[in-house]
Amino acid sequence: MKPNIPTALSALALAIFLVSCLPARATAQESSGTESAAPGADIATRLSSLGFHVFPKPVELPAFTAEALDPAGKALTPDSFSGTVTLLNFWATWCPPCKGELPSIDRLAARMTGAAFRVAAVSVGEKRETVRSFIAEKGYAFPVYLDPTGDLGASFASQGIPTTYIVDKRGRVVAGIVGAREYDAPALVAVLEELARQ
Repeated sequence: MKPNIPTALSALALAIFLVSCLPARATAQESSGTESAAPGADIATRLSSLGFHVFPKPVELPAFTAEALDPAGKALTPDSFSGTVTLLNFWATWCPPCKGELPSIDRLAARMTGAAFRVAAVSVGEKRETVRSFIAEKGYAFPVYLDPTGDLGASFASQGIPTTYIVDKRGRVVAGIVGAREYDAPALVAVLEELARQ
């Protein structure tokens, strides 16, 4: 059964794509102090300068389930995001830009050990054994989840992979980017560490 994912999420994926085609610019909006506020202006400005599209109002994750690659692991659902800042990445083993950025995601996950932060990497449209073999060969330690039908990827990454979101501790999408980048770059690590401390 296909997940019921709001059209708004696909619109957000399109917004990320459009913004990623433009030069990085600060689009931060002042935090109103309400529960629906975007990240503080300083963090939003810094994320924007790093190429992320920062949403003026955080977006609640729709209902979905992605099975853990590790048979002993728990499935990824919106409840999984409570209490931690999450880097939610959509990728595939056949995607060269994805493969190019995964080492930096692994380094980021290791560096952020002990912080209120996690990585959730969702493989789009691939069989379990294909993903398992790839992860084992590379020795990556971050949590990997499966979207074998590609339904989640079609909604969360409609403009292509890799697509990555930053999800706050309340399970709301606050920023995103389409395309590969180095996730353990010092400027981005500093922003993620600050978000994790909040």
